[in-house]
Amino acid sequence: MNQKQLRRPFQDAIYSVKNYIDQHPLDIKPIHELITKTHSQIGINLLHRGFRELFGAGIKEYELKKRLEAAARLLQQDELTMQQITDLCGYSSQSAFVRAFKDLYGVTPGQWRNKYAPPLWNRVTNGNVTYIQLNSFLEPAAL
Repeated sequence: MNQKQLRRPFQDAIYSVKNYIDQHPLDIKPIHELITKTHSQIGINLLHRGFRELFGAGIKEYELKKRLEAAARLLQQDELTMQQITDLCGYSSQSAFVRAFKDLYGVTPGQWRNKYAPPLWNRVTNGNVTYIQLNSFLEPAAL
């Protein structure tokens, strides 16, 4: 099956499901609920085959990637604990979350947070005196 063989209404349904996943990466739903949520008129088997054909990945694989991208943004904001992010992403254990995150990004979530989260303080030198300046974050980073 290729894009030309997939009729327009089915392509639209598949894009609707993809867009829903993109907009709600932490909203974990079974496939049939994704179809219902997007008001799509497509069968589960055709959705699976068409999604893989159009986007090069299965639906669950794509959802997992989007959830881990959301996790990376949450880690950068540094407002939630690792366990809270693990739970939001639908993992039953923190070790499973760490493994999946490392498989995608090549580093653990803790290493990611240490590398990309904004520092809580800066060292400021004025002449011979060094001060520690606490950073305040007035605007949370967009998710």
